[in-house]
Amino acid sequence: MKEFEDILIRNNFLKVHKSNIVNIQHIEKYLRGSGGQLLMTDGSIVPVSIRKKEQLMRILKQ
Repeated sequence: MKEFEDILIRNNFLKVHKSNIVNIQHIEKYLRGSGGQLLMTDGSIVPVSIRKKEQLMRILKQ
């Protein structure tokens, strides 16, 4: 499983929680909170862990 995760992360995906890897191109909006949540283009809501929030914010600012 780790091999698949490594491949995805090199190709516009980001692990935002222990059980969620998202395609960066499909992030619609960041919803604030302790870790926060992501609203995806398909309408789904994905939690963001507190540990991954800083990395996510750097990517979203680019």
